[in-house]
Amino acid sequence: MIKILIASVLLLGTSIYSFTITNTQGGNIPLSDYQHKTLLLVNIATGNQARVGQLAGLQQLQQEYADSLVVIAFPSNSFGNEDLSNEELLHYCQYNYSSTFLVAAKGSVDSTDMQPIYNWLTKKTENGIMDSRVKGDFQKYIINRDGNLSGVFSGAVLPTDSLFKAAITATF
Repeated sequence: MIKILIASVLLLGTSIYSFTITNTQGGNIPLSDYQHKTLLLVNIATGNQARVGQLAGLQQLQQEYADSLVVIAFPSNSFGNEDLSNEELLHYCQYNYSSTFLVAAKGSVDSTDMQPIYNWLTKKTENGIMDSRVKGDFQKYIINRDGNLSGVFSGAVLPTDSLFKAAITATF
């Protein structure tokens, strides 16, 4: 009975795979390309000096789990810590952290004009699992291989934290 109820709730929402994200160069990233992989979605801000070092940890995760995980960074000035343009953001990540993870175009993650993907991440009516609120830079969302939201982690949680890594690998 519970499995049927959960399936019914998920049918009411939108699939994560229906989204196409714009990258920093204006190209499209269809999330349907990453079906059956775990997704790690993180809102980043290069001006957040206390947390910007997490970009190295995100790159480490992308390399360590390249066959099973796709890291997507979502630059945002929602908390007043991102002044770079899209081109500058991509250069910053690649030059300073040798990043190979995907970097979406800069956009809002916490307001009435938030990016559609963040509407999905934060609304139970969309994701079928839970409501949440983006509380700061570097908040992390894990989407399992089936396309379901499986975890939300604060920006204070480091990408290299053993419990965080265990939450990711549990979705493979």
